Amino acid sequence: MSTRIVLVRHGRSAHVHREGWVDAEGLGRWRAAYEAAAIDPVSNPPPALVREAAAAGVVAASDAPRAIASAERLVGVEREVVVSPLIRETDLRAPGWVRGRLPLAGWALAIGAEWVRGTGLGGRTPPETAARVVAAADWLAGLAQAHGSVLAVTHGDFRRLLAVFLVSEGWKRGPGSRGIRNWSTWRFEARQER
Repeated sequence: MSTRIVLVRHGRSAHVHREGWVDAEGLGRWRAAYEAAAIDPVSNPPPALVREAAAAGVVAASDAPRAIASAERLVGVEREVVVSPLIRETDLRAPGWVRGRLPLAGWALAIGAEWVRGTGLGGRTPPETAARVVAAADWLAGLAQAHGSVLAVTHGDFRRLLAVFLVSEGWKRGPGSRGIRNWSTWRFEARQER
């Protein structure tokens, strides 16, 4: 018998960015507005993902409005969604070496460069984030063991960190678990101890 964890990136945010180039403060304002927004009303999950969510033993979501709205879009409001701050997005801070203004895509590249430079779990990941990754993995593994499977709606950067940790703990990554777009799905399986 195996247990399964399915990590889904939330649907497209309803937040619309209207500024051009922004400095680090502007990035912070964008982030706050993005965090407060639910999902775009026309951002619908693929039908196969809706079927997978229906078959999941339990459905979970981070406490971000866009994650909760995404989970509800997957399973409807009649099915309970377990909400936890453990699987919320990381604090995407503006890299200190960037001076001046950039478009959001430029900030995304700079934050990505920080990731490549070693901010992955075990690198320069803040200790509180690394601890949350471990706690989230334990929580999700417990849900998967109790229910057979858990489908968790989470976020791009946190999902990357969580995936690295799950693999280091012996979880096997399923096929096609590399996409980063909204509604992309990463699957992990582990043999259940008897």
